[in-house]
Amino acid sequence: MTSLPRDIAAMDQAARSKDATPAATAGVGMRRNGSLIFLSYLPFYFISWLNRPPETLELVASIAGLLVFIGLFWAIWKRRGRPVLWQVLSIYGLGMVLSPFHAGWSVYTIYAMSFASRLPSRRMSIRVMIALEIVLLAVGLVFYRHVWPIWASGLLFGGITGFATLMQMDVERKNQELAVAHEEVRALATTAERERISRDLHDLLGHTLTLVAVKAELAARLVSRDAEAAEREMQAVAAAAREALSEVRTAVVGMRGASLAFEIDKARQALAAADIQAEISALTTDGFPAQETVLAMALREGVTNVIRHAGAKRCDITLAPSAKALTLTIADDGPGAGRLVEGSGLKGMRARLAAIGGALDIKSGKTGTRLVATAPLSNANGETVS
Repeated sequence: MTSLPRDIAAMDQAARSKDATPAATAGVGMRRNGSLIFLSYLPFYFISWLNRPPETLELVASIAGLLVFIGLFWAIWKRRGRPVLWQVLSIYGLGMVLSPFHAGWSVYTIYAMSFASRLPSRRMSIRVMIALEIVLLAVGLVFYRHVWPIWASGLLFGGITGFATLMQMDVERKNQELAVAHEEVRALATTAERERISRDLHDLLGHTLTLVAVKAELAARLVSRDAEAAEREMQAVAAAAREALSEVRTAVVGMRGASLAFEIDKARQALAAADIQAEISALTTDGFPAQETVLAMALREGVTNVIRHAGAKRCDITLAPSAKALTLTIADDGPGAGRLVEGSGLKGMRARLAAIGGALDIKSGKTGTRLVATAPLSNANGETVS
């Protein structure tokens, strides 16, 4: 049993290792590096200077504008490429301020369009980009018709760059939503697996420890009268403990497949050790492993409850297969309280049956308790379940 915590810890560690993917970090790095590469378009501003030397005012204004842009760009880069509106408008305004010099000022409007597509709200991005395009078109038509290639290129490439980046952002948002959904599914799967292990361990350990306790008490009574019989009982206790250890390990890794025939035999032994008369009637149920597994766990839990809580002298167990279902009935003659409060064992039994479309019915009275577990052999579509 000492290795069980390590088994569970290993399972949790495996789940965490899946979360340790560097995809998110790599994505941020790619966006940042892509933004730095985006700076390579800045030299287009100075292309016109190859044909004409800039005047002093234009040179000073252009250098000052370049420094302001780099400062804004750096601030956006530190925010992982997520600008705020005033930064977008500042870069756009920078292009407008430099437009009288007839250099490649539309480079800044293109940058502004690209950053506008990265605003936090998609609706805001679209509105801002449309507004920037309209303003650029109006300014170009009113003031710069004679140098239309400059502003027209800004209008064209700004629209292409902005809306292409917007589409890229849409893809990134969808990927983030998928990542969140995947994480939620993984968390739900982990929770379901832990609940399964909890239910299985409750049934496995509850039954085995009850059997161990009963046999240990029997051995204690026999030790003074029949040492050999007491030794046999203690050997049975040791065997039950080893078997429980194996079952617990198997349950943790999710590979357990309980056998009805095996559980019926164990139920007969446990009831006999507890001095409870057992009447068992079980017909062959080959070919339905899923239903057998659930009913086997139900039988284990039901017999454990009879031994622990019923105070019964007799227990009748019936397994009756039909064309549509397997029905397990456990009835005892113990003095029931009339009102049954379900513990974690019965809740786990009900959950297992519900998972395969089955049902659990329990009636408890002063003359005994009757538990009926039904496992259907077909699903909702009428197809045979195997």
